[in-house]
Amino acid sequence: MRKLPKPTDQPEVVYTTCISRVRDPSLKIRLMTCKQEIIDDSLAFDQHATNNTLHLIAEKNVVGNNVLKNEMEKVYTDRMVGKTSPGRVYYDKLITAPKNGICPLCGHRVVQTLDHHLPKAHHPSLVVSPANLVPSCSDCNKSKLNTRPSSPDEEPLHPYFDDIEGDRWLYAEVIQGNPVAFQYFVSPPSHWDSVKANRVQNHFDTLELSRLYSIQAATELSDITYLLSKIYQTVGADAVRNQLSDSAESCEQQHLNYWKTAMYYALAQSTWFHTVGVNQ
Repeated sequence: MRKLPKPTDQPEVVYTTCISRVRDPSLKIRLMTCKQEIIDDSLAFDQHATNNTLHLIAEKNVVGNNVLKNEMEKVYTDRMVGKTSPGRVYYDKLITAPKNGICPLCGHRVVQTLDHHLPKAHHPSLVVSPANLVPSCSDCNKSKLNTRPSSPDEEPLHPYFDDIEGDRWLYAEVIQGNPVAFQYFVSPPSHWDSVKANRVQNHFDTLELSRLYSIQAATELSDITYLLSKIYQTVGADAVRNQLSDSAESCEQQHLNYWKTAMYYALAQSTWFHTVGVNQ
């Protein structure tokens, strides 16, 4: 997961903007009267997310005692997502936040939507709260649909509140064979507590990142096999290892826990690959 700066737009402002063009007088009044609940629930979300206790936030079906869940969901779908909707400016700001448009959850695929960290079906008061809206790819968004944490260990990682970029936790292993394959895995540093380690492992498993990264690594290796074999034939196995080490260090400068970083380090550390795998 890649860290993102927390949105600075205030939930009250975003919500008020989104409902600014509601024409039905009765609906407009009902939406306006629940604004304080929107503010309070957004503040509670922020506090719980900071403390890794979002699983303690109770689900609800009605907001402000008289705004139904489906009506709140339409505030998002009809008044924030639509290209001409009043809240679209906030949607665009959120969805374009990740560098190079890369999904912060998987660190690989392209951002295509906003993921409700706490699902809008169960937490309608947070449908347009910026801190609850995370840019993501479609696959990560779908993979998170069934996650219902019941403890701190099961809390999904949140790019605005969690930072796991300072320590290396993503590794890969070279699987000897023809073709060469890779196995990705999580190995948390010893100074992490069990909750943090479990959350990262759950994130890795829920989004099926091992499979995704293994496929990408196999493709990447296919692209560089000819170059590596030429290096081996010209100057030998040590030169192959040095080339792979340089590539690993270069990728690490971009992201420590990047599938390419783990892949190149695994190849650089595989004596079998330098002499046998490179020539298959």
